[in-house]
Amino acid sequence: MESKILEIIERNIPTITGLSGYERSTFMKILNCRSEPVPHLYSCCDSCGKVHPVYKSCKNRMCPLCNGAGTVKWIAKRESELLPTSYFLLTYTIPSELRPLFLAHKKLCYHLLFQAMSQTLLKGIENNKRSFHGKAGFFAVLHTWDQRLNFHPHLHVVIPSGCLSDDKTAWNPSHPAFLLPVRKLSAAFRDTLLFLLSKEERTGALTIPEKIEDLKLLLEHLKQVPWVVHSQAPGDRKNKPQHMIRYLSRYVNKTAVSDKRIRKLENGNVHLNSIDRKSKTPKVEILSEELFLRRLILHILPKGFKKIRFYGFMANRCRKSMLSLCRMLLGIPLSEQEESENLDDTAFLFWKYFQVDITLCPACGKGHISFVKTSAGGG
Repeated sequence: MESKILEIIERNIPTITGLSGYERSTFMKILNCRSEPVPHLYSCCDSCGKVHPVYKSCKNRMCPLCNGAGTVKWIAKRESELLPTSYFLLTYTIPSELRPLFLAHKKLCYHLLFQAMSQTLLKGIENNKRSFHGKAGFFAVLHTWDQRLNFHPHLHVVIPSGCLSDDKTAWNPSHPAFLLPVRKLSAAFRDTLLFLLSKEERTGALTIPEKIEDLKLLLEHLKQVPWVVHSQAPGDRKNKPQHMIRYLSRYVNKTAVSDKRIRKLENGNVHLNSIDRKSKTPKVEILSEELFLRRLILHILPKGFKKIRFYGFMANRCRKSMLSLCRMLLGIPLSEQEESENLDDTAFLFWKYFQVDITLCPACGKGHISFVKTSAGGG
């Protein structure tokens, strides 16, 4: 399968300087993706009888060819966990002045971003003076780019419009169009994140990038600047939880850009399609291949970093039982709560979400392929 992104990487990675060992190994894995066959595994068409070897995928989220299966499985898993209520989509963004610090200390600063968000949101709902208060549950996804592939770290949070009561015997709904006071939530997030960064600075864990002259003065200045946590209320169409999940799925197992957004490669330049957010009109930005690749490098996550995290009653250790409890409190008896099926059936999920039959034979276009495993000495 041809890929414009792979072409750019192959042509430019030998000349790119300043890469860490992990970043270089990431690109090497991508370039070697699907070049080595899986031992003794083949696909066979039931119509034309065509036999093909099955190739290994690198399964790296930066790869333009991989993770289609991972994306649909993630969508199916999250949709199976939805409660029979509406949902809000919250977006936590940091000021542009902090981006150089986050870029210099990705792993630590991303972790602090998750920590500040989760602490303030959990406490905000727990201590809310309205009838909507108690134990919340939500998940958050880290997103590090804008449409131009610039470094722009922020969190998307999907949260139901309600929570468990303190004694876990009732479901306390929020207002259908209002979760929490945004100004109060934004101020709490700002103060918590700046406190955590100041604490790390005092311990000497943060080295100051050249673009920041004095970190202490910067943090003091940012305390006086209003931050904004965007709260998107549920709607009748595009803001349904299924749409939120499918929107976020683009960022979960995929990289910052796909081949579809590259209009063409010409004279060492990349013609990149995007949408102007102010005018809502399409535009094309022309970047050199080297600049395009350097922007792509900005979004390689630290090794082993978890970009999706679950909190409250959706925490991994208790999610299944707590979601069952929430459904019962929302009027669905345990006997009517069915286990989701086909969450691991990739072919079924591709057809369900994209109406694409991935079992169709690429050679004849009529038959369907099945996988055949041969023994170590077989043919």
